[in-house]
Amino acid sequence: MNANLAGEFKDTGSMLEPRYFHCAVTTELGVLAIAGGGGIELYNSLSQEWSARAVLPVARHTCGAVILRPGVVLVAGGSDAGNALRDAQLYDVAADCWRAASPLHTPRFGHTTTLLESGRVLVVGGNNLGPSGGQVQDSVELYDPLGDLWHRQGWLPVDAMNHTATLLPDANLLVVGGFSGRQNAALANAFIYDVASGQWAPVRPMPMPLMQHTATLLLDGRVLVAGGANEPFGPAQNHACMYDPGADSWELSEMCVPRKDHTATRLAAGQVLVVGASDISNPENARTAELYDPLSGQWVLTAQMPHGRFGHSASCLPTGEVLVAGGARPISHPAPVSGAEIYTLARVSHQGASTWAGVKPSR
Repeated sequence: MNANLAGEFKDTGSMLEPRYFHCAVTTELGVLAIAGGGGIELYNSLSQEWSARAVLPVARHTCGAVILRPGVVLVAGGSDAGNALRDAQLYDVAADCWRAASPLHTPRFGHTTTLLESGRVLVVGGNNLGPSGGQVQDSVELYDPLGDLWHRQGWLPVDAMNHTATLLPDANLLVVGGFSGRQNAALANAFIYDVASGQWAPVRPMPMPLMQHTATLLLDGRVLVAGGANEPFGPAQNHACMYDPGADSWELSEMCVPRKDHTATRLAAGQVLVVGASDISNPENARTAELYDPLSGQWVLTAQMPHGRFGHSASCLPTGEVLVAGGARPISHPAPVSGAEIYTLARVSHQGASTWAGVKPSR
């Protein structure tokens, strides 16, 4: 598989501890890697080094994290040794300290956590697994930071985990796909959460069921859904589809490589960088990265990483570069890694016009 060398991955400082399925949020001090282990750490893009920060009081994986306001991060739910958590914590970045927030009504992991324009946080779905078993959730909760309270909201019309939630330009929320425990199936369903009414409404379903996919809001307001599995925790797919909220329609395309447990990051120029995969049968896919160009609707391979990974994080830096950190190797018994790399998309000039490389049509 030949890469289009429109971009470049370069090693940067490794994290202080290996981690995967962690959260990463970009603060005014740098990129915070949260969970995936007991500690958290901060990446400084100037020094290209990680530094230890205050230990998260309750260790967890697969949690949700959002920046509530400048300098304050909310971490909610997740999994601790296989059990879902109700615990929520608030982190003060400047003071480097944690304090407990009100716990969720329902323990959950594999949920989505979305900051709304009002400053409140909507948590959707997940799994409440405990010592006696668990169920995929259709429950929804809204966090009010002013009162430090969680409020139950209208039920999602279907139970879902490993779905996506995307805040649209009109301030409403698009929830797509996921795994339903009741149906024991991946879902094609899509729903809009109306922030004003607190109610859910179905929209046109995807052309195929997907879970473990990504969803990325584009500059023009459309949503790119990419990769995932089309059956419960099944093999990775190369499907991609574009949702147009104005037309309530989907448009199909195909990625260069099948992927799930990957990342998708919108770049400053509008393209989407998709990195990694958890395809154990084709481990070479985990080294690959590709770009989607919304203007041409085409996918093209870009530079490969030195080492494959999945379950990593990908964060935009102030420079426009992307920090890819942690994850796990695509092997039968994966273990977290600490390596991190910086992706840079090359700029090329054509007769005085400066454009971004890497957007020629894929085959």
